[in-house]
Amino acid sequence: MTPADLQQLLIERAPSVPGVTDAAKREDDSPYGLTVTFAGGGTVWWTITGASGPAPTVVADDGPETAEVPDLTGSPVPVASVELALVATATAAGADDPSAGVFRVDRYSTRPNPPAVRYGATLECRDGWKLFLSCYGTARPGQSRPEQPFQPQSHV
Repeated sequence: MTPADLQQLLIERAPSVPGVTDAAKREDDSPYGLTVTFAGGGTVWWTITGASGPAPTVVADDGPETAEVPDLTGSPVPVASVELALVATATAAGADDPSAGVFRVDRYSTRPNPPAVRYGATLECRDGWKLFLSCYGTARPGQSRPEQPFQPQSHV
């Protein structure tokens, strides 16, 4: 699964997550950016990057723990829950194409010491791609753009 594949998958499937009203390509120069908009008016911007390598040896039952897609209809919406929803949506897609599906996930918000990019995930795919989903910024209802890119708020 390439960065473009993940972007398209999330654009198509994220709006089915309760509380998400839209997922679209970011309106800037980020080739694989993603904007997720919520019923309450908040928005979260994401960047998708990746690197490819040889396909890893994956045991047949090796795969990420399946996570239930969270309900994002409340207000405010925790960005960690948005992260979980996008990861759950991406890993569920592996059922459609097991050869390119995700077999390992590292969610940044669940680490004991989160990295500088506090919300996001590394998705390792069976076809050799390693994808990086990173939160670029957030905007609460009434804001049109993130006030501080790269330093997202914990809720939108």
